[in-house]
Amino acid sequence: MRKNTCMLTIVLMFLVAMSLWGCANNGAKKDLNVQRSGMVSIKATVDAVDLKTRMVTLRASNGQTFKVYAGKEVVNLPQVKVGDVVVARYSEALAVRMAKPGEVRDETSQEMGRAKPGSKPGAYEVNETTVSAKILDIDKPRKTVTLKLPDGDVETVRVKNPANLEKVEVGDTIVITYQEALAVSLEEAKK
Repeated sequence: MRKNTCMLTIVLMFLVAMSLWGCANNGAKKDLNVQRSGMVSIKATVDAVDLKTRMVTLRASNGQTFKVYAGKEVVNLPQVKVGDVVVARYSEALAVRMAKPGEVRDETSQEMGRAKPGSKPGAYEVNETTVSAKILDIDKPRKTVTLKLPDGDVETVRVKNPANLEKVEVGDTIVITYQEALAVSLEEAKK
């Protein structure tokens, strides 16, 4: 199930990249090289910590409160105090390029880490998926491209910037790499 969700996410991210990337029409065919990334940072203040139920009540900058369950993997929960600030940083990166001759990719990797016992609570997770997709059809009047993914799924995506279609041809294989990362850390309470 996660793999299908990743594939759909990759296809959607490809659509966004092809739509937003402002390539000029003067690039040579077979020279597709799209790269984009973004990061969002969110801060919330700890309003309450229930060590027995492991529920942490957080207050966002807009004043809205919400509860988060801190699982057993949060080894340093007793260090979290009312007034502490939790910072979550989420980033995404996407790269789309022409595949090398015969290159077929269908890979997913995950890296996770957490704070050592006794240090400030924190954790990170990085997921990266790289797939190749064969271009089955390009419909310039409709501004769409149809892709065949490694698992056999076929997806048609709409492209808002048709200049990008000048860089590819039916039969080309592209490689899409999508990476997402989440890091959560705890800041000291303001005094």
